[in-house]
Amino acid sequence: MTGPVRAFTLRGADAVAALDWLHVHADLQGVLEGDDVITVWLDGVLPALPFAALRVAEIAVRAEDALITGLEHDVAIEVAADLWVRPPWVERPAACRGIELVVPRGGAFGSGEHASTRAALRCLHAIWDAPASFADVGTGSGILALYAHVRGCGRIEACDIDPASVQAARELLPTARVHLGGAATLAGVDGMVANMTGSELTAAMPEMLARWSGRRALVLSGMRAGEVDAVAALVGRPVVHREVVEPFTAIAYAGDGAR
Repeated sequence: MTGPVRAFTLRGADAVAALDWLHVHADLQGVLEGDDVITVWLDGVLPALPFAALRVAEIAVRAEDALITGLEHDVAIEVAADLWVRPPWVERPAACRGIELVVPRGGAFGSGEHASTRAALRCLHAIWDAPASFADVGTGSGILALYAHVRGCGRIEACDIDPASVQAARELLPTARVHLGGAATLAGVDGMVANMTGSELTAAMPEMLARWSGRRALVLSGMRAGEVDAVAALVGRPVVHREVVEPFTAIAYAGDGAR
């Protein structure tokens, strides 16, 4: 932890977008979404939020909240019938069949419980085409790169602009090349995934496409419904698969070898 846990309320037209941004850029310890307010708990200082239509207020953290570890109700997550995610302190369920991803849940975004991560995993799982090289842009905890590793991919690249995420991904996947920075830090790869907000996908797309060979599948996740068409149009290929989990959509493009 970098500081005491603090709580903040988010209100206004940009509150949902601010929450998406915080999932990527902050060490969120908890989230409570209400009809007109979102409450977030985080480790240390709230980053400056780049949203105009947003009202932020700090609220007191109750003494009893400090006794909650966040681990009490952790369970294995069934992403698909043959794909499960769990933290190492949760036992493998008897119903678990197929692929199992064991990922410590911490400050680094993307340990399996967030809807955009599940959408990305479902999409990647549905269209997996065994790339020889693979990149995970905005890797967070490294869970999507871990999927490629478990499926036997020999060369894995990953990147994130958050140092804590880079450290978490390096610990999870010691054999991967995990870079601090954006897609420009990556070497060229055949397969690629990115789980980020719609605006971040749009900004990163030129660098991502420059490093994706197009030979194997590309998966994009983290978009809300109103962002999908604009992001999808940037790739210039037909969408071959789509997964929707809660408010988030993931889309996939086939590589040249599957077209």
